[in-house]
Amino acid sequence: MNQGPPLECRILERVRERDKIGVWGFGNVSRDVVLTLVEQGLGKEIVFYGRPKEKYPNRAGAWIDDLKANSIRRPRIYGTNQTDDMAGLDVIFIGVGVPRKEGQSRRDLLAINTQVIAQASLEIRRLYLGCGEKDLPILLYMGNPVTAMTWVGYKASGFPRKNVMGQAGNLDARRICHAVSKVLGLSGNDMRGIVFGEHGDSMVASTRFFSVGGIPLDDIVHARGIDPAVVKAVTEEAKKGGTHFVNETGQSASAGPARAACEMLRCMITGETEIQPAIAIIEKEYGLLKKADGLDSMGFGVPAKIGPYGIEKVYELPVDDIREDLERSAAIIKEDIKGAAEILKEKFDIV
Repeated sequence: MNQGPPLECRILERVRERDKIGVWGFGNVSRDVVLTLVEQGLGKEIVFYGRPKEKYPNRAGAWIDDLKANSIRRPRIYGTNQTDDMAGLDVIFIGVGVPRKEGQSRRDLLAINTQVIAQASLEIRRLYLGCGEKDLPILLYMGNPVTAMTWVGYKASGFPRKNVMGQAGNLDARRICHAVSKVLGLSGNDMRGIVFGEHGDSMVASTRFFSVGGIPLDDIVHARGIDPAVVKAVTEEAKKGGTHFVNETGQSASAGPARAACEMLRCMITGETEIQPAIAIIEKEYGLLKKADGLDSMGFGVPAKIGPYGIEKVYELPVDDIREDLERSAAIIKEDIKGAAEILKEKFDIV
C-alpha cells in the first residue's frame, strides 16, 4: 500500500483563552472576585495573593483553604503570600489600595493609593521582565480614584496600553440601570448602558447610550409618557451610588464591584469579546488630551472592545451633545494624573 509522504502536523490558530488568573490583594473586593470566579466556573487556575502581616503571615492561604473545603466543584485555587507565585499568569486583577471611609471622596485617596498601586505594579513588572508581549498578562485595576490609578499602573508596569484597563463603567452603568428600571416598573435585567469619563461626580451618563430590551431608553421613556427630567434626576442620583453605600454602611462596596470586574474578566478568560464600558489608556481618542496638558496619555472611561487580547479597540462615538461634559470630566482626571505623576517621579523615579 502506497502511503505517500508523511503529513505535517496541522496546528490551527485558535482564539486565546486566558484561564490562569491572579487576584492581587486581600481586600473585600478581591475576595469577592475570587468567590465570583469560582461560582461562575471561570478559569482553570486562580492564584490569590495576600500581603503577609506580622500576626497573619498567609491570610490568602488560610482563606483559600476554607473555601476549598466548601467548594466541591471548582478550578484549581491557591492562596499565597509570595509574589513570585504570581508569575506565569494570563490575567491579574489588582485589588490593592485604601478603600473610602465615610466623608471621604475618591480623590482623597490619590496620594496613598498612587504609592500602593505603583508598588504592586512595579512588582508585577519585575515578575514579567523579559517576557515577550504575547506572554504578558492583562492587568485590571480597581483602586480609587480608578481612572488615575489605572494610568499609574500603566506607567509603573511598563505594559502596552492594550494590556492595562480599569473597572468602573460596568458598576456605574448597572447602578444606573437598576435605578431607572424602578421608574419604568421593570426588572432592569435587559437594560444596558455605557458611561464615560471619571468614576465619580463628573461621570458622563447620557440616556442616549442606554437601552431596554434593545430599544433606546429615550424611546421607552417617550412611549411610557414619563417626564425625561425624572429619568435624568434618577440617573444623577445613581451616579452617587458608591457614596450612598459608604454613608449607609460605613465601608466601601465590594459585592457589586467584584461582579462588575468579573464581567470584564469573563471576556478575557473565555475569549468571547464584548463591547463594555472600560477605563482605557487613551492618547488621541476623543481629542481630550491637549498639547498644553503636558501628558502623553490618561485613563478615561470609554466604550471598548475587550477580550483575550485586552483592550482590542476603543470606539469613538458621536459625542457632540456631551462634549462639554466629557471635557469637564477629563479636566478633573488630568489634575489627578498630574498629582500622581509627581508622586511617581519623587518616590519611584518614574516619568
